[in-house]
Amino acid sequence: MPSLGPAEILVVILVALLVFGPHRLPEVARQVGKGVRELRKLQETVRSELDGVLHGDDEPEPPTAEAAPETASPPPSSAVSIPPTRPAPRAPSRFRPPTPGPTV
Repeated sequence: MPSLGPAEILVVILVALLVFGPHRLPEVARQVGKGVRELRKLQETVRSELDGVLHGDDEPEPPTAEAAPETASPPPSSAVSIPPTRPAPRAPSRFRPPTPGPTV
Protein backbone atom coordinates (compact mmCIF):
# COMPACT_ATOMS: atom_id res chain seq x y z
CA MET A 1 0.00 0.00 0.00
CA PRO A 2 1.52 3.33 -0.98
CA SER A 3 2.29 5.70 1.86
CA LEU A 4 0.96 9.23 2.02
CA GLY A 5 3.43 12.08 1.99
CA PRO A 6 2.98 15.48 3.64
CA ALA A 7 1.48 17.01 0.48
CA GLU A 8 -1.17 14.30 0.16
CA ILE A 9 -2.10 14.56 3.84
CA LEU A 10 -2.48 18.34 3.49
CA VAL A 11 -4.78 17.90 0.49
CA VAL A 12 -6.93 15.37 2.37
CA ILE A 13 -7.21 17.73 5.38
CA LEU A 14 -8.17 20.68 3.16
CA VAL A 15 -10.82 18.65 1.32
CA ALA A 16 -12.24 17.39 4.64
CA LEU A 17 -12.30 20.97 5.96
CA LEU A 18 -14.20 22.15 2.87
CA VAL A 19 -16.67 19.24 2.94
CA PHE A 20 -17.43 19.08 6.68
CA GLY A 21 -16.60 22.59 7.83
CA PRO A 22 -14.51 23.68 10.81
CA HIS A 23 -17.24 22.96 13.40
CA ARG A 24 -18.00 19.35 12.40
CA LEU A 25 -14.45 18.28 11.50
CA PRO A 26 -13.40 17.29 15.10
CA GLU A 27 -16.58 15.22 15.51
CA VAL A 28 -15.97 13.43 12.20
CA ALA A 29 -12.34 12.76 13.17
CA ARG A 30 -13.46 11.21 16.50
CA GLN A 31 -15.95 8.97 14.70
CA VAL A 32 -13.31 7.84 12.21
CA GLY A 33 -10.91 7.07 15.09
CA LYS A 34 -13.57 5.00 16.88
CA GLY A 35 -14.31 3.13 13.68
CA VAL A 36 -10.64 2.30 13.12
CA ARG A 37 -10.34 1.09 16.75
CA GLU A 38 -13.39 -1.17 16.40
CA LEU A 39 -12.06 -2.53 13.11
CA ARG A 40 -8.74 -3.44 14.75
CA LYS A 41 -10.54 -5.15 17.66
CA LEU A 42 -12.65 -7.14 15.23
CA GLN A 43 -9.56 -8.09 13.23
CA GLU A 44 -7.77 -9.38 16.35
CA THR A 45 -10.87 -11.33 17.44
CA VAL A 46 -11.22 -12.98 14.05
CA ARG A 47 -7.49 -13.71 13.89
CA SER A 48 -7.47 -15.37 17.34
CA GLU A 49 -10.60 -17.40 16.50
CA LEU A 50 -9.07 -18.61 13.23
CA ASP A 51 -5.76 -19.45 14.92
CA GLY A 52 -7.65 -21.46 17.51
CA VAL A 53 -9.58 -23.37 14.87
CA LEU A 54 -6.62 -23.94 12.55
CA HIS A 55 -4.19 -25.00 15.27
CA GLY A 56 -6.75 -27.02 17.22
CA ASP A 57 -6.19 -25.15 20.47
CA ASP A 58 -8.82 -25.58 23.15
CA GLU A 59 -8.42 -22.01 24.31
CA PRO A 60 -6.88 -19.39 21.96
CA GLU A 61 -4.38 -17.12 23.61
CA PRO A 62 -5.16 -13.41 23.55
CA PRO A 63 -2.72 -11.37 21.46
CA THR A 64 -0.05 -9.55 23.45
CA ALA A 65 2.10 -6.61 22.47
CA GLU A 66 5.21 -8.25 23.86
CA ALA A 67 5.91 -11.65 25.30
CA ALA A 68 5.95 -11.70 29.07
CA PRO A 69 9.03 -13.31 30.56
CA GLU A 70 8.23 -16.62 32.18
CA THR A 71 9.39 -17.04 35.74
CA ALA A 72 10.41 -20.47 36.89
CA SER A 73 8.40 -21.67 39.85
CA PRO A 74 9.85 -24.18 42.28
CA PRO A 75 8.62 -27.74 41.90
CA PRO A 76 5.71 -28.62 44.18
CA SER A 77 6.51 -30.35 47.42
CA SER A 78 5.87 -34.10 47.49
CA ALA A 79 3.87 -33.68 50.71
CA VAL A 80 1.29 -31.44 49.02
CA SER A 81 -1.22 -33.08 46.71
CA ILE A 82 -2.38 -30.85 43.87
CA PRO A 83 -5.57 -31.98 42.16
CA PRO A 84 -5.54 -31.99 38.36
CA THR A 85 -7.08 -28.90 36.82
CA ARG A 86 -9.90 -28.97 34.32
CA PRO A 87 -10.13 -26.46 31.51
CA ALA A 88 -12.58 -23.65 32.11
CA PRO A 89 -15.81 -23.82 30.09
CA ARG A 90 -15.56 -21.87 26.86
CA ALA A 91 -17.74 -18.91 26.13
CA PRO A 92 -20.00 -19.29 23.08
CA SER A 93 -18.34 -18.16 19.91
CA ARG A 94 -19.90 -15.83 17.39
CA PHE A 95 -18.38 -17.94 14.61
CA ARG A 96 -19.66 -21.39 15.63
CA PRO A 97 -23.33 -22.35 15.76
CA PRO A 98 -24.52 -23.28 19.27
CA THR A 99 -24.81 -26.96 20.04
CA PRO A 100 -28.44 -28.09 19.93
CA GLY A 101 -29.98 -28.82 23.29
CA PRO A 102 -32.46 -31.55 24.14
CA THR A 103 -35.77 -31.18 22.37
CA VAL A 104 -38.95 -31.62 24.37
